[in-house]
Amino acid sequence: MAIGIFGGTFNPPHLGHLRLLEAFAKQFRLDRVLVIPTFVPPHKAAPDLASAEDRLEMCRLMFTDARYIVSDLEIRRGGRSYTVETLETLQAEYPGEALYLLMGSDMLLSFDTWFRADDIRRMCTLCAAPRDGETKLDGASAKLLTDFEPLVLSSTEVRQRVCAGEDPSSLTGGAVGAFIRARGLYEDAFTAYRRLLWEKLGAYRLRHSFAVADAARMLAERYGADADRAYLAGLVHDVMKDTPKPEQLSVMEAAGVSLTQAEAHNPKLWHAMAGEAYLRVRLGWTDAELLSAVRYHTTGRGRMSLLEKIIYVADFMSADRQYDGVERMRALAERSLEEAMAFGLSFTIGDLAAKEQVIHPDSVDCYNEIIIEREKGSSL
Repeated sequence: MAIGIFGGTFNPPHLGHLRLLEAFAKQFRLDRVLVIPTFVPPHKAAPDLASAEDRLEMCRLMFTDARYIVSDLEIRRGGRSYTVETLETLQAEYPGEALYLLMGSDMLLSFDTWFRADDIRRMCTLCAAPRDGETKLDGASAKLLTDFEPLVLSSTEVRQRVCAGEDPSSLTGGAVGAFIRARGLYEDAFTAYRRLLWEKLGAYRLRHSFAVADAARMLAERYGADADRAYLAGLVHDVMKDTPKPEQLSVMEAAGVSLTQAEAHNPKLWHAMAGEAYLRVRLGWTDAELLSAVRYHTTGRGRMSLLEKIIYVADFMSADRQYDGVERMRALAERSLEEAMAFGLSFTIGDLAAKEQVIHPDSVDCYNEIIIEREKGSSL
């Protein structure tokens, strides 16, 4: 009987693993394949490694063909997982059977560095497959998988997508994707909000929100604010931007928000007020500074907190912005939040005045305050 051995971290298993395993089983006519998740991977650091039990269960959900047996051999053994020890155990369990060790080309190219590599060669047949579009392999000591087109995909990519709030099912299959979401695997403190934004925003606004969050974190680190709070405020600042205007008004009304005359005449401002109302009423936020950072990220206001200034400036200078003057804005933000705000407010007020549109009093108050404080500072 020909028995394949397919080991790995499987953090998580994905459709690329499945395609590779199916190709190995077909070409080498394997009667059985043992899928063996490692307990602790010896060749890589894994700071976001899912538990052994979760990785084992994901493998069971992924590899469902009757020929495939998901084994907890290395997990039961515990400690670092060395292939030679696994092979010694399998030789005892399957005496006289032909063992085929299945791997990608990256593993084959580093094989000579493995613990007791010569013993591994004596105990099994090495089988390797191209990865990442490779067409040639320098592996004379291994049987090579031919006519195989790899699915260029990595577990790292799956984890990144999950952390970004995306459903990973297109990369992992539905069963594994549902398991990841149900268990909250590979998420960080902000994943739930990223997932909310995927539901509420279009692609352009979503990309902008992520970029503002990154810019807000950078500015917070530069000016001594809480980086996580800044990132969160930047992430959700436009949470209601793509919501239809009637629904924005409904959210504000339910939250007790009344529009001033200036606000009623400028619907482009509504998303900021609706965003604050949504976060406060629908999501139960109580942090007044975070809520204000969302509320005033478009107009600014007098006596802004450090966090409010950071979100205002981050919205102007994020990596996705391409307007004339954005590089000037970014340079000013490196030097002074107040100078950057003055530039942004001048840009906005000047544009509105040129179009003969209503200017929000909060923007005027914010601009005047910055100019007055600048003049005070220059006179000292």
